Amino acid sequence: MPGTAKIGDMAEQYSPAVNYLSDLINRRERVRESWKQDAQDLVDAHQLALSALASMITRFAARKIDEPARDVEGQICLIAQFLIGVEICETSISEGLYSQAAALLKQELETVAGIEEYKNGRRKEGETPRIVNRGPTAGFGKVYGFLNEISHVSRHSMARHIVTAQMGELVGANIVPVYNKELSTSLYGQHINYILIVVRQADTMFQGVYGEGISREEIGYVSSAMLIMFKNGLIEVAADAPKEVTDFMKEVTGLSSKGAP
Repeated sequence: MPGTAKIGDMAEQYSPAVNYLSDLINRRERVRESWKQDAQDLVDAHQLALSALASMITRFAARKIDEPARDVEGQICLIAQFLIGVEICETSISEGLYSQAAALLKQELETVAGIEEYKNGRRKEGETPRIVNRGPTAGFGKVYGFLNEISHVSRHSMARHIVTAQMGELVGANIVPVYNKELSTSLYGQHINYILIVVRQADTMFQGVYGEGISREEIGYVSSAMLIMFKNGLIEVAADAPKEVTDFMKEVTGLSSKGAP
């Protein structure tokens, strides 16, 4: 019988919770397999971007900072918090937990904004970092709104789109993840992009503290990740992007915004 396990000569019926969680985990694994087939080299881009960030953070982790300034300490804490959350965010996207993924991506974007506020001496205690139309969050206002709509379930049409299932003439809400290639691609691309932004922020911070930042090996990771993102149409350099952004992009990719494939 489904949901039945034999222990010696006795049969023990699992609880409905165990049965449901087993079904949920199995479905999430199937969604991940579907996503891996569709994502192709985007999975590689994620690993490359994360390799750059993890390598840089661990390289500098053992170095001592004597009484770090508030802005430096704040940036370090937020970068560490961002790094810790990368795995659960990637898992949520890859396994079809789109509402949960949107909430995590929203936090990642707010973390990017918070790092920048510390860097510029504008961070205010107790306030949510602002997504402003300058610096690394320039142009992300609409994205932030989109993530809010998914994570806050503020639009029924969006929630319905994420969980609706159909069997013949029956239409209803599915209680296990429903794979959506377009949404997976959009959210996954944002996630990789935020990792790449934090790499640049960490590089700037370490340059200020130690006089050195990203290594040639780490630049190689970033360059490869960005080229994959360019190829998939998930990243571009705006014509009016700050010089520090365009300089960094040119260094790691060897391309200008006009030269992107």
